[in-house]
Amino acid sequence: MKAIVPLLLCSLLAGCATYQWRHGDGTRNFDAESYPCKQEAAKAFPPDMRERVARAASFQQPRQICGANNQCTWTPGYWEPERRESFDANAEQREDMYSSCMKAKGWAYIRVD
Repeated sequence: MKAIVPLLLCSLLAGCATYQWRHGDGTRNFDAESYPCKQEAAKAFPPDMRERVARAASFQQPRQICGANNQCTWTPGYWEPERRESFDANAEQREDMYSSCMKAKGWAYIRVD
């Protein structure tokens, strides 16, 4: 069991990657060059909040649950209403424009771990 814990930790940590914007010469000011790109992208693709169905309404069937002592209880059937979520319809286009702007200035989004 003790041998499994480090193995599990390693596999969990291996799935996480860290990315950062880096400039080739290393002397550029990220904030000073990033801000105009963010402004330009936000102006071209302002937030457009919309709503969508995340999970459709459904009927949950009645079910019987029996314990170890053979006592059973019934859960009646019921309707679960649909779940809705908000999203920004322009988020992807805005991010693409920001990335293009940063790349045009010589920045690269690289894995740093």
